[in-house]
Amino acid sequence: MRRFAHRSFVLIAFVLVLFGSSAYSQQTISDEKKALIRDFMEAMGGTKMVTEMMQTMSSFEQTAAPQMMEALLAEDKTLTPAEKDMVRQQTMESAKRIKQRTDKFFAEINIAQMIEEISFPLYDKHFTESELREMTAFYRTPAGQKVISVAPKLTMDAMMAFTEKFTPKIGEFMKKVVEEEMSELKKKLKEPAPQKSRLKT
Repeated sequence: MRRFAHRSFVLIAFVLVLFGSSAYSQQTISDEKKALIRDFMEAMGGTKMVTEMMQTMSSFEQTAAPQMMEALLAEDKTLTPAEKDMVRQQTMESAKRIKQRTDKFFAEINIAQMIEEISFPLYDKHFTESELREMTAFYRTPAGQKVISVAPKLTMDAMMAFTEKFTPKIGEFMKKVVEEEMSELKKKLKEPAPQKSRLKT
């Protein structure tokens, strides 16, 4: 759970930065400056980090609910073994549908193009062509590459104080949601099956 909180916060922060940049005016950017921005982004690692974080989030979301449901089922004393098996089956089917839809969603999104479209106005607004060249040159040095490789760990360490407080809260929230979902499933299991009406001939 702690690793999820770390990654989720980083992803949320990144998305806020990217989508916040879309508010900037879409002014014309020269091809030369676009090339410099693209070169700088490549020196920084391109879209690899973003893609990895999104895949990690997707993987967690597909497995977290079934795991929590299993834990609750193990503690539950009101359902019979057969009813627990039915809940497990429905949870597995739901997780499978979510995975299929999520995989299709990621397959249809061009992450690299999206980042370029959003990031070009951002870098164009804050950096000159000369600055972009200097930054790119730095990040291609050994020191610059070390900054890139160490930055994620530094960011995670800086967030530790926040996540120590955030993790219990998200845990309590997810447990409450899963408990409510299981309660609804239990109600459905206890409901009498609808009887088919007999047609008179």
